[in-house]
Order: sequence, then structure tokens, then C-alpha cells
Amino acid sequence: MRRWLSTEWEPSAAIAALPQTGGLIERGGGRMLRGSSFYEDFVKTVLTINTSWSSTCRMVSALVAEPGDGAFPGPKAVLDFGEARLRERAKLGFRAPTLISATRRMLYDEVITAAGEGSAEQLEHDYLIGLRGIGPYAAAHCRVLLHDFSRIPVDSSVLAYLRERHGCDPAAFAANRSSWGPYLALGYRLTRLREKLDQPAPCQSE
Repeated sequence: MRRWLSTEWEPSAAIAALPQTGGLIERGGGRMLRGSSFYEDFVKTVLTINTSWSSTCRMVSALVAEPGDGAFPGPKAVLDFGEARLRERAKLGFRAPTLISATRRMLYDEVITAAGEGSAEQLEHDYLIGLRGIGPYAAAHCRVLLHDFSRIPVDSSVLAYLRERHGCDPAAFAANRSSWGPYLALGYRLTRLREKLDQPAPCQSE
């Protein structure tokens, strides 16, 4: 439960770096909801690549149903299930070889345990980028879930928001907010949250 709710994260440095949204952090807005292990977060991140949210949920449910036998599967269960069944029965498509290759590599390099646990020190951004099929978005997203907020996980939603709301691309957004330092991604998330909270409530029809 402590990992799910990020209760070990110390927010004081983030509050100092992000004074405009510090109040949200004090109310819990900076804490990430996470899975029971890094491996669970990693797999779920892979399952968000180039697909819809409903498809991601379907693939996660398929993993829980078979290799997980009702719970989220660990690394060995995924490897034992195999690429073919990940493709055919869990419908992971091109994500199946990515998941198998990355799981084997992380276990071999001992950056995750058999239970799927891993640390931010071992799972650096450059290491994650070096895994087959893992690009900047997935690596940055996994790092955010390890409380490294130095990079925004850029996907189509981020690109559209920055273009429509700020008239810029991610590089320009980051350059204009250098004062946020290593809390760029957290500042981005909280900026969007604050905008949402500031919107007037819709009128209720009588």
C-alpha cells in the first residue's frame, strides 16, 4: 500500500521548486498512484504504447486472467507464458516481443528482482531507453513512477495540449520553465490539474 500511494516520497524540494502549485502538492497532488512493483508499472506502461485506453485495460485484464491467475503476473510468469501466447491470447501484438525481451534483460542485469521490484538508481533513463522497444515516452513515464520528474513523458495528448494551450512544443515548454529544474514533469502535471480545478463547475439544469 505504501508503494501504491507513494507515501515514502518527500515533497519539500518539489514544493520549493514549484511555488505556484506548492499548495496542490501539500494536498497530495504530487504523489503518483503506482502498482505493487516496478515491473507492474513497466508492463502497464508498455501496454499504453500506440493504443487506446480501452485496449490497454483489455490487455492488462488478459494478463491478470491467465499468467497472473487473478493477480498481476510477475516477471517469471510472463516469461513462462511466452511471446506466442502474449500475442494470440492476451492480444499484445507488437508489444509481446518488447515485453519478453525487456523482462529477460532486466532479470539478467539484476535491475529487477524475481518479484519485480527495482530501484531508481538501477533503472536509470539511459538504461530503460536501451531496452528493445522502449522509447523516450515509455522511459520517461517509468522514471516518473520512480519519482524522477526531470522529463515529461511526451505522447500525443501532451503534444496537443502544449500546442493548443501554450502554443509551443515540449522543448520550448521546458526551456521556458528552467526554474522547475528536476521537477519539470511534476510541474506540467500540476499545471494541468490546477487548470482543471480552476474551471467553473457546469450549470445544473433544474
